[in-house]
Amino acid sequence: MMGAMRWYARPSRRMFWQVVADVFVASWLVTWWFLGRFVERLVRAIADPARQAAQLGTDVEQQLADVASRAGGVPVVGGGLSRPFTHLAGSVDEITRHAEAQVAAIDRAAFFLGWVVFLIPVVLMVAVWLPRRLRFARQAGATLALTSSAAGTQLLALRALVTQPLTQLQAVASDPVEQWRRGDPDTVEKLAALELARAGVTRPRRGR
Repeated sequence: MMGAMRWYARPSRRMFWQVVADVFVASWLVTWWFLGRFVERLVRAIADPARQAAQLGTDVEQQLADVASRAGGVPVVGGGLSRPFTHLAGSVDEITRHAEAQVAAIDRAAFFLGWVVFLIPVVLMVAVWLPRRLRFARQAGATLALTSSAAGTQLLALRALVTQPLTQLQAVASDPVEQWRRGDPDTVEKLAALELARAGVTRPRRGR
């Protein structure tokens, strides 16, 4: 029977290192997030000259358009006077569009590189950390679920007989296998407690 997942071991050295690992992973995540944003800003800064050129071109184009408009208002010769300014405004507009295209391309590259710098180390870290945490959580939950029944406790005791060192077993009873076969409740409880400790959990307190 699968119980609810338990993310942390009972208060112990194991729990301490679990907390340390989780804090380290969280710090790793935050650190690479800020490094990614730093790289993004750094690459975007490359576009500053092109961005300034685009803004200057927009201003100059607007000024030339205003001059062409005023020159066009001159009687008789207005059309001829405004034509050079109109052509010049068109040339400036082309330069401005080219600068804006450069800015857009650099901004896209900055966005992409920022996320790459963040995601690669984070994905690698999570790929190492998360499966271990999930494996512990599932195992701890399943082990705790066995304590809800006498048969489950017997199974935990049997697993302890298989997995625990001989020194631990002999500390429980001089002949733990025979005691388990007889169903001695004290021996069964102590063996089950060894298996619970190996899984990093403790039997929940029964309500009075």
